[in-house]
Order: sequence, then C-alpha cells, then structure tokens
Amino acid sequence: MKFLIENRKLSIGVLVLTSSLLLGCSNSASDKKLRGQVIGGATGLAVGSLFGSGSGKVAAAGVGAVLGTVVGGKVAEKN
Repeated sequence: MKFLIENRKLSIGVLVLTSSLLLGCSNSASDKKLRGQVIGGATGLAVGSLFGSGSGKVAAAGVGAVLGTVVGGKVAEKN
C-alpha cells in the first residue's frame, strides 16, 4: 500500500482501470451515470491529492472527489 501512495501516477492508473473494469459492462442510463460518478470521483480524488500538504492535502483530495463525482455524473447524463 505504501508503494502505491508514493507512486501517484501508478495509483491514479490503478483507480481508473479498476473503476473502468468494474463498471464497463453496464448499458442503462443509471449505470452510465454511476460509471461517470465513480470515474469522476476517483479522478477528482487523485487530482485533489496533488495539492496542499498535511491535512490540507486530505481536504483537497476530499473536495476533488466530491466535485469529480458531481461533474462525472452530470457529464454521463448528458452523453
């Protein structure tokens, strides 16, 4: 686990790949929205974790995850 934390690019790749594999077989509109939310949340978490330090890093990661979830769901609804 420490290895993944220290290698952010690898962590981001693992998150996106896992999310895609878990949600890749769904076709309904609600499944597409969920897929968008999961991928958006994981991406937002990864990007948010690049900012700040200490507890600010945790807060930035949390805000990124929430915003990514909302935006990912909205984008998936429109497509």
